[in-house]
Amino acid sequence: MKKNILFVDDDQRLRELLKDYLEEKKFEVYLCEDFLEAKEILTFIFFDLVILDRMMPSGDGINLIKFVKDISNSPVIMLTAMGENQNKIEGLKIGADDYLAKPFEPEELYLRVLKLLNLYNTKLKGKQNIKFGGFEFDTTVLELKRNNNIIYLTESENDLLLKLINKRNEIVLREELAEQEFDESELRKIDVRITRLRQKIEQNPKQPQFIKTIRGKGYKLVCDV
Repeated sequence: MKKNILFVDDDQRLRELLKDYLEEKKFEVYLCEDFLEAKEILTFIFFDLVILDRMMPSGDGINLIKFVKDISNSPVIMLTAMGENQNKIEGLKIGADDYLAKPFEPEELYLRVLKLLNLYNTKLKGKQNIKFGGFEFDTTVLELKRNNNIIYLTESENDLLLKLINKRNEIVLREELAEQEFDESELRKIDVRITRLRQKIEQNPKQPQFIKTIRGKGYKLVCDV
């Protein structure tokens, strides 16, 4: 599956250049020209990585960095103008994972993207066995067990459970679980898959203990701390 990248910058030429370059590297790239638009799309789509310009006419990227870190654990690369050391420091303090001074070579950005995604994947593998109740899910091989007995899940059920586990104890929007199309029919399919997954996990699927419905928003997987 392609990794999703959100690129936020008011420079149209730079946005289009980097979109073409990164898509050649097999990434799925979404573009935003201001922070308000970026916040809106971040509410509905999970991104594997976010690239944003620290200072733009629409505001200060610090607030967007905070927003990203509040709703996900996605890594953030912050772009700064050459010599803006204070902006760089403030961004790193608030949660940016890396920075790059403009102007820069697309290849350098690409290498930094790869480095951060590899680090992120390593962290996930470091917590590969996630427990909830008497269940244990191996995120590396996508295998669910209870009392050392494997519980068979379909490919779509495994993908769904992995998305819930990656944001365990947090609300995952229905649109984020759908990931592809946001029409109502696609969202209903997610509800059906949740129901089927509950039938394999919950003692009483109608009163779920682990996969909770957050009315009007989505679902939350309750895991052991």
